[in-house]
Amino acid sequence: MVIPGNNLLPVKSETPTADAGILGSVPGRVTLLLVGSLISTICYAVTIRARLGLGPLYVLQDGIARHAGITIGTSVTLTGFALVLVAAALRSWPGPGTLLLPLLGGLTLDALLPHVPVLHGRPLQLAAVVTATWMMALAGALMIRASVGVAAYDAVMLGLRRVLSRPLSPIRLAMEAAALIAGWILGGSIGIGTVITGVLIGPGIQFWLTVIGNAKPDRVPRRVGARQP
Repeated sequence: MVIPGNNLLPVKSETPTADAGILGSVPGRVTLLLVGSLISTICYAVTIRARLGLGPLYVLQDGIARHAGITIGTSVTLTGFALVLVAAALRSWPGPGTLLLPLLGGLTLDALLPHVPVLHGRPLQLAAVVTATWMMALAGALMIRASVGVAAYDAVMLGLRRVLSRPLSPIRLAMEAAALIAGWILGGSIGIGTVITGVLIGPGIQFWLTVIGNAKPDRVPRRVGARQP
């Protein structure tokens, strides 16, 4: 599952000594990825049921689902794999997590969404979106900490950075704007929730990365999904 607005990327792992313990092992890192994906998907479902608007990429996924007459989970999966192909064309090679997250996120979302009630009342809706966005940031930090491949959306961003030789910030801004506009044209849900997600998700991920530790989000890998020397 992609975290909307996230421009913080998986980075060089710490030395084996710093990474010692269960979270530094392959099973531990896979666990972080799976837990992060589950938290992110639950939060996505909550923001859908709050009906206040979604993050930019989620607006696109919602618009595709409405326009094509498919479930939102199927749209998440198809969008994710399409982004993987775009990233590969840009020579931004996916890691295992990059390939796993679209399928896992889509299937989980379709399974969870029928069990999440529609939220009523503006105070409850706002509280739900703010809380879900903050917890989505935690999910993003966990998946970054897992270091088994960036989300497909971030892989595209890194590929564009390599091709265009431009800073990440304007590239990400252009991607978010393009996703938002395309999603809006297709009928995706836009509202105050879109703004809340855009404002909170970046600082939230930065905060949780600091809490989790052993990550330096200012360092960007040269190749997506590759371990750095």
